[in-house]
Amino acid sequence: MTRDEGRGTRDEGRGTSSALAPIAFFVYRRPDHAKRTLSALAANDGARQSDLFIFSDGPKDAHTSDHPSAADAEGVKAVREYVRSLDKSLFRSVTVIERETNLGLAKSLISGITELCSRFGRAVIVEDDILTSPRFLRFINDGLDRYEGDERVFSVTGFWPLKPRPGDGAFFLRGSGIWGWGTWKRAWDHYDHGAAGWEALLRNKRLAWEFDYNGRCNNTAMLLRHIGDKGAWGPQWNWIAFRENGLTLFPPYSLDTNVGFGDDATHTPKGGDWWAANIDLTLDRPIKMPERVEPDAEQRERYANFVYPSFRDRWKNCGFTPREIVKAVFWFLYRPLRFIEMLLPFGTYILKR
Repeated sequence: MTRDEGRGTRDEGRGTSSALAPIAFFVYRRPDHAKRTLSALAANDGARQSDLFIFSDGPKDAHTSDHPSAADAEGVKAVREYVRSLDKSLFRSVTVIERETNLGLAKSLISGITELCSRFGRAVIVEDDILTSPRFLRFINDGLDRYEGDERVFSVTGFWPLKPRPGDGAFFLRGSGIWGWGTWKRAWDHYDHGAAGWEALLRNKRLAWEFDYNGRCNNTAMLLRHIGDKGAWGPQWNWIAFRENGLTLFPPYSLDTNVGFGDDATHTPKGGDWWAANIDLTLDRPIKMPERVEPDAEQRERYANFVYPSFRDRWKNCGFTPREIVKAVFWFLYRPLRFIEMLLPFGTYILKR
């Protein structure tokens, strides 16, 4: 079911250079999250020049899930009541697409992005647990305008988990960003849920080493774990962008954060909110675009050090519970083992863990 309200949508196709990209906003069963994140999105500079498309996934039932619940249906109902009542003047137009059945996160998101990219040539993607700063939409749209014709650039993201440094501007990294981002049809057309070519990561250990930020991230393991998973799409998109040597434009400080970690989350349970520890959405300073379209080696190294902290830091923060001690020791051994594995012509146990 589709509900079209507002002042209409801009012309389909590329549109004019001054038109802002349509927003694909994905909701499921958490009305409080939807209210908070939509309110933040509406406060963005450029919201009233943006067409908002809200994709509401249907509730799980006995025919579509092994874990249906009455709370599921009630949550979906509450979310839909809220988005139907949304003040339409906050955006250029508001269109609500209500799925009759539960598609699952990946299928819902993939179909929504594909629809908007096919109609408008570009899209901004926001999920119901992504809280944006007022500068988010302008940065994403500036990037989409600036690099629309550069096929080396696959996406523009608003998320960056590190503290900003004086003098830092926007920069590129190879791969994708997934928490509050934008892309073009020309890039999204590469998306393949089966992540074609993933076998190369098992055959070519050096490729896997690079994909994993020199053995300090678990991108390869995450991809292998989620191939064919109807609930996952991010690891596949990251691999596809990396495989195609695609770049993502990042801001020097984060313009959004994920507020969805918790027991009521489907894909982001407790324990992941450390990603947001350095984020201050009140920051407001000019962002300089990069002079060259190429990966930033220094920022790549900073990110790798962020996701793979020293053993001293892991040990200090482990809380000395048996589980956390084992994790600290594992991560101490992880990178050396990955390096040894890369040199061997056989063995993929660590990659498949």
